Amino acid sequence: MESSVLLRLGRGFAIVGMSAAVAVSSVSVPASAAPVDPAPAVLEVLDEHGAPLVGAELREFLEEEAARTAGTEPDVSDDTSADDLNAMALKDNIVKIANAEKGNGEKPNGSNCTKYSKMCVAWCALFATWVWRKAGVGIPQYPFTGDVYKWGQRKGKSYGKANLKKATKGDVLLFGTGPSSTKTSTHIGIVKSVSGSSVTLIEGNSKNKVRQVKRTLSSRTFYGGSHP
Repeated sequence: MESSVLLRLGRGFAIVGMSAAVAVSSVSVPASAAPVDPAPAVLEVLDEHGAPLVGAELREFLEEEAARTAGTEPDVSDDTSADDLNAMALKDNIVKIANAEKGNGEKPNGSNCTKYSKMCVAWCALFATWVWRKAGVGIPQYPFTGDVYKWGQRKGKSYGKANLKKATKGDVLLFGTGPSSTKTSTHIGIVKSVSGSSVTLIEGNSKNKVRQVKRTLSSRTFYGGSHP
């Protein structure tokens, strides 16, 4: 019950800036406070054993999500024609490699130091580009998420928020409002699968680990994506 309540409140928690205590203790949201988007931003979060996060771990995840979302500034990004003809074998390989990393994270915890780079910095983009490079994609290893989108623009592979339905497995999706700065491009995830209006991502630096997160495929969350 606690898990289902938390998941339903994920979107409202991020949008209206409710504290973790309020979000968890509330069992219903008044109609006047309901978010415009009927689908929550976070649909499911799995731990390294494939079980849904609950209790304190889920509360901590939602707190991190709310803090990141609250700091996002407006930006305007250009839509770029995407290349929809990527080899299926490459996409399968990307997902296979990313899947194998679930549960891995920082050593020591909280240090931002991982196996994915010698740089001890925020590492969601370092993880995503590490996976792509390991699969054979010719991309530099970027620490900034916006640089991944800009790389895709130069290659004709990126697509903007109006074309999120182009997302397929092996792609990356970019969180925020645009690629200009760390305040507008805030996170990145590798697409494991897309089903209707939801997307399952494998995300580095998600509460200090590589985690699988199911989200609503929405322009409220993502400003765009890129094929590998």
